[in-house]
Amino acid sequence: MSDWKPSILVVDDENTFRSAVLDLLQDVGFVCAAADSGEAALDCLAKQHYNIVFTDLRMPGIDGLALLREIKKIDESIIVVFITSHTSIDSTIEALRLGAYDYLIKPLEDIELILAMIHRITDKILLEAEKKSLLKNLQEKNRDLDESRQKIIQYSVDISALYTAEKEMLSGLDLEEVYQRSVAHISRLVGFKPALLWVFDKSRTKLVLKSHCRLGNLDEKSLSLEFPQVISRVSGDLKQALISKVTQGTALFHPVQGHQPFYGVLSILNLKRRPFSRRQKEMMTRFSFSVAVAIENAQLYHEVKTLGTRDALTGLFNRRHFEDIFKSELLRGARHHHPVSLIFFDVDYFKKYNDAHGHLMGDVVLRKLAELVQSRVRDTDIVCRYSGEEFIIVLPYTTKLDAKQLAEDIRQSVAAYKFPYGEQQPDGAVTISFGISESPLDGIGSEIVVKSADDALYRAKEMGRNCVC
Repeated sequence: MSDWKPSILVVDDENTFRSAVLDLLQDVGFVCAAADSGEAALDCLAKQHYNIVFTDLRMPGIDGLALLREIKKIDESIIVVFITSHTSIDSTIEALRLGAYDYLIKPLEDIELILAMIHRITDKILLEAEKKSLLKNLQEKNRDLDESRQKIIQYSVDISALYTAEKEMLSGLDLEEVYQRSVAHISRLVGFKPALLWVFDKSRTKLVLKSHCRLGNLDEKSLSLEFPQVISRVSGDLKQALISKVTQGTALFHPVQGHQPFYGVLSILNLKRRPFSRRQKEMMTRFSFSVAVAIENAQLYHEVKTLGTRDALTGLFNRRHFEDIFKSELLRGARHHHPVSLIFFDVDYFKKYNDAHGHLMGDVVLRKLAELVQSRVRDTDIVCRYSGEEFIIVLPYTTKLDAKQLAEDIRQSVAAYKFPYGEQQPDGAVTISFGISESPLDGIGSEIVVKSADDALYRAKEMGRNCVC
């Protein structure tokens, strides 16, 4: 799948540019075609599917925006990129609103920018395919589970109620919502109000109370159980609440276990001093399994979402997420008339560090650097790993002056930190250099603002590194 290449349609009424782009794409092995008008492009799309369409904005007849509308009617998945010398904030916003992926401005400084755009789009297409595959697996699991219980549903109203509860559980992909629903449903299914759900913490040595139903006002965050002693090690308000309930009747505990090792314990309390019936125990067993599958699905869904936005090494947002979120922040800033600043920085002499101490130690530096930066920014700031040792911080509602003050704070913090072998670096420590830009002060397009910050970073390097420019 990694060798897959998208099919591409180039639409431009300028023959020289169209031919140059077509030659470039064919030279590197892309399946591509060209059209000199919007009408010709629609004819091409009627005959063959294309993954990507590069189109001019202004053309005789059907212009770029009209073509974009028609393309989205044909197939929402087709990615449209504008390449035009006629650009404005209004046309850009309209194109993005209609579903355009991005745009490039002619004349291109380097025609191979198109290849870089295609590589980024290819990553997006492959990631979306992977997401769909994972989500399809989730749906197949749910369908299999539904089919396995169809006969049981027909036997009684109680089993029908169980099925309804399980369907609602499995429809939830938010973990906290799954916890809340689990105790509410089991309480209704077996006819007893008090119900509790404990789930393992990350160390898998403690069971933490995640949700309870009608057991009083408890501080859930402070309640935990040492596994496997579920009742004897409980203390405080929870212990008194449980003792008062259990002494009035009986309690039933069941492991929450699905396809993976079990996640925790689900419990219900019987206040009428009656033993639990076989039917009630079976419902507890079946529903505990459904809770486990719902937890598993919610965790997998969270992993799928994280896969597309996070850098595996540092845990920061990745470049793809930066490019999406930065455009949104710029549009929001333009709409509300507030500044958006950008801090672009990298590690000084990082190649020398890697060459001297190895890439594993280089990774240690990058991870620690990410931690230091995260500890200095606001919750509203967005820190991303751009590439290699390059990082970017998006600062909404922030002027360039305030951004420089933050960058200087980060610079001092990093320079003072004792990284392994830092004293062997040319400056006697691991240091970083910064470039700052602000929108709309330095431009309004994402590429322009990034380039402005990149240029400032280059000036910082020329000034001797370990500084803010």
